Amino acid sequence: MTAAVLALGFGHHLAAYLVLGAVVVAATLESVFGFCVGCAIFAGLIRIGWIPDAVCAECSDIWSRAPANG
Repeated sequence: MTAAVLALGFGHHLAAYLVLGAVVVAATLESVFGFCVGCAIFAGLIRIGWIPDAVCAECSDIWSRAPANG
């Protein structure tokens, strides 16, 4: 949201709308489907080796987690 406000402040309306759109899409995926975009990106970065496995061994395979009851 800060990036969108800064983009608007500097007159970059398209960039602000793109950032806001990305935030809305990510929030919708999380709230409707329980899919966290940030977790998926983090797991991908671990998988390709940009982040060492020791940082978060559990996060490197998010699909093996048991679903939460509820």
